[in-house]
Amino acid sequence: MRTKEYCGVLFDLDGTITDSKEGILDSLEYSLKNTEAAGMSRESLQDYIGEPLKIIYGEIFKTDDSKIIDEAIVRYRDYFARKGISNNKVYPHISSLLMNIRKERKMVFLTTIKPRIYARRILEMYGLLDYFTDVFGSEMDGRNSTKKELISLALEKWKKKCGGNLLMVGDRDSDIEGAEQNNLDSVGVKYGYSKPKEIENAHPTYIAETPEELLILFKKLKLIRGDI
Repeated sequence: MRTKEYCGVLFDLDGTITDSKEGILDSLEYSLKNTEAAGMSRESLQDYIGEPLKIIYGEIFKTDDSKIIDEAIVRYRDYFARKGISNNKVYPHISSLLMNIRKERKMVFLTTIKPRIYARRILEMYGLLDYFTDVFGSEMDGRNSTKKELISLALEKWKKKCGGNLLMVGDRDSDIEGAEQNNLDSVGVKYGYSKPKEIENAHPTYIAETPEELLILFKKLKLIRGDI
């Protein structure tokens, strides 16, 4: 186990902090009603969780027609903002983990491809927003929609205070790749929405099978106290 000291942690949202699967799948199903893709199984749709909406609909409809893609995104966001956003829950141990990271005076950031306005709303819904130093998410017009961009934004804004020695935590290979592209260590969590072997094949610095294992890992990394 490394003894590197991290000054803060970057967290993904969906599949890492919250289990948002049902709300996302409901929103995808709603957006596909009366289209050629209506009736896709929830199992098939689950593979898309964690991908930007433009990529999801481009693949589902097998098109690069921006009109078709944008119309589907509007339908998705309409349902998600009204109903899907609340069909969500925080994973066990995560609230305690966030609280105790802040107690150790470490910085905590959110980096999610979900639109920033929705991400902040979700954190606020579950009483988590105050644990975060800053929140980075995509914009409604599609800007900042990759993990590489989001992590880079966080580093650019906070590097002077943190020295860039941050740890990225996420459940998809894009989280691990985004960290690597920004020269950061990473934790791949396997309790989210990754496909079989996706995390292992991305080669994160550390792996946590469950939220409890993530808690244990953070104790070993001295991000939280060992007696918690």
